[in-house]
Amino acid sequence: MRRTFLALAALVVARTHALSAVVNKGATSGRTGGLFDKLQDGIAAKNAEALAIKEGKSLVGKEKGLKALTVCPTATMREKGGVLAKLVEREGAVGLRGALSPETCGALRAWIDGESERAKAEVSAGDVPFDARFGGVNCRGQDGLFGQRQDMYLPVDEPLVRAALAEMAANLRPLLEPLVGKDATLHEISCLVADPGSPRQCIHADTIVLPCPQYPDASMEPLYTFFMALQDVEDDMGHTLFLPSTHTDHTLWNVRRSDQEKYIASRPAQRSKLAAGDVAIFDSRCLHAGLGNTSGKRRVLFYCTLSAQGDWPLPGGLHGSNSIRAEDRWRWKLSDFL
Repeated sequence: MRRTFLALAALVVARTHALSAVVNKGATSGRTGGLFDKLQDGIAAKNAEALAIKEGKSLVGKEKGLKALTVCPTATMREKGGVLAKLVEREGAVGLRGALSPETCGALRAWIDGESERAKAEVSAGDVPFDARFGGVNCRGQDGLFGQRQDMYLPVDEPLVRAALAEMAANLRPLLEPLVGKDATLHEISCLVADPGSPRQCIHADTIVLPCPQYPDASMEPLYTFFMALQDVEDDMGHTLFLPSTHTDHTLWNVRRSDQEKYIASRPAQRSKLAAGDVAIFDSRCLHAGLGNTSGKRRVLFYCTLSAQGDWPLPGGLHGSNSIRAEDRWRWKLSDFL
């Protein structure tokens, strides 16, 4: 997702940053600037990938283990949506079956595959800027401008995209209404594409905890992101890793790297294992990471982010949720899809 990103990896390359910690779906931007920018991005990418490997080998789950992401049956959501909303608020990450039908998954996946080629061609030809179609991605890989992992924005006016949003909204309505309300703003609509060879990501969050020492007067209602698998995600395709209940404490953003590593090692870890149409719902402040795709198959997650609050309080989307095309920003409410 395109955010203004700080990663844990940023500590390796920029220790002077005021918030040198964890916000990032993307440590490297994919910018097409001069030689210095490209060298800087290359160093950041290598450092981030090395950090991710270290986290996977020696930190994640070290003290409390790695388990499967908590998954709630659809029947529970329909009968006790308010209770499930409280669980999401408390844990910061929960799985749910059946957000989208197999037919919708197949049709949208095929369209995204084609749109990926169209968007890359537009950017490569110089017809549109990179950041009009793609966001910066944490550990995107070092294969050219696009790498092996892309955060590609999706247009709501595309019928397949809008239909998938409407289906998700209808299926999850008993949860969505108590969690964010019918007037929730659509902050993001995008997809994460992980091609074979995409590396493991370093642990990150997508938005910062507010208020915090750097922004004591800023506040924001939670932003909830919905990762929907458009195919069965097999173990070697790269599940999403979550560190539950890490979404409410700003202190992690303001400590040394060694203290961050101790924190990560001390937390229980959960790994999603989504079938086509399943969804992982998480608070955007919750620490997480995409695992590497060592298979020969592309993995696509369709996603959106919703919040009861319409405007991110920091200027220019700083440290916020920004994976959305310019024409769709602040344009849509959840009620538009119900």
